[in-house]
Amino acid sequence: MGDFQRNPKWPAWALLASLAFLSGCSNEQQVEYDLPQSLCGIPVDRSVVEPLFPAGKELTQTGDSLTDGQDQSSCSYLVDGSTVLSFSDQRYEERLTARDVLMKTVPQSQASEISVASSGRVALYRGHAVGVADCSGLPSDVEGEESQSYAITVGIGNPKNWQEAQDKLTQFMKKFLPAAAKADGC
Repeated sequence: MGDFQRNPKWPAWALLASLAFLSGCSNEQQVEYDLPQSLCGIPVDRSVVEPLFPAGKELTQTGDSLTDGQDQSSCSYLVDGSTVLSFSDQRYEERLTARDVLMKTVPQSQASEISVASSGRVALYRGHAVGVADCSGLPSDVEGEESQSYAITVGIGNPKNWQEAQDKLTQFMKKFLPAAAKADGC
């Protein structure tokens, strides 16, 4: 016990700082669940989904697969019981931009809050991103009309920083939209 000697090459403040750093690391929350290899039935790379999933213990998926060929589908992901991501897709008979799709649900008085990216293929509004791809030849409704547009909406649940969430959703949508449209037959 008497062997402990202060090493003059290590100042006391360095020892205290390293202890504080190590104790801080043990209190941080971590992702304890396995990240999904597909989102709502659409295969994705880990690097694409990792920024969207928060720390937590349990991941649960609810809803349908987006690859079911229906004109509308939806699914959600919950971490520890709280919704963190929601997805819905729909085919439209008319050719639409992402802004057009968002305007179907956003009040006209809030239209100025919509931002558009990726040459009009992605639009963002309050934690939601809509991506639109061309889609032709597939029935878009029960009457068998051909679809012209495929839209997917992704919502992120209760982010701490809305601007950061919008940036993540934009990057995610640029990678996810082509895969989602292809998986649903567009």
